[in-house]
Amino acid sequence: MLLGEAVRLVAKIGGYLGRKNDPPPGHQQIWQGYTALQFMSFGFALKEE
Repeated sequence: MLLGEAVRLVAKIGGYLGRKNDPPPGHQQIWQGYTALQFMSFGFALKEE
């Protein structure tokens, strides 16, 4: 997986639609996706205990 693909996946979690004619994801969508991914990771870590 390339860095650009990973950024798009994180941005999709943040609400980026990624349609054919859409511009690249912005910083706000990437940040929202990163925050949501952190919460998912925390939840997964709590489940493992």
